[in-house]
Amino acid sequence: MAIFPSALLPHLHSTRWFMNHPARFLAAILFLLPLSAPASAGSGQTAPDASLAGTWACQSVYGGPFTGRACHTWPQLMLRSDGTYTWGSEQGTWEVKEQQLHLSGRTGTGHLDADGKLIVEYEVKGTSYRQTLFRR
Repeated sequence: MAIFPSALLPHLHSTRWFMNHPARFLAAILFLLPLSAPASAGSGQTAPDASLAGTWACQSVYGGPFTGRACHTWPQLMLRSDGTYTWGSEQGTWEVKEQQLHLSGRTGTGHLDADGKLIVEYEVKGTSYRQTLFRR
């Protein structure tokens, strides 16, 4: 007799059902185990957040001589759903850990603000920058 997940559900309340049929118990555990495992289990990496994937363009920048200047002609940040990104000539991988965006090619982090804009804070040659990006 083949045991399918739908066949298990009506009997989950009965422990006798499991005790009398060890194969059913094992099948239930093997079915439910993947449902409780985190998506990144075993890989040591956090999966890219699909909601951030897309093209982001610069709205404003604060830092050094660029504070208050328009940045609409700056390179766009392209976050791909496969976990890679391109930002001008910079290429690498990206991931989200603890609600913070991490890019492999630069120090600093990014996060979404309440308006859905991506705020990226980083440092270049000792100068701190805060760039606000909007989704294209």
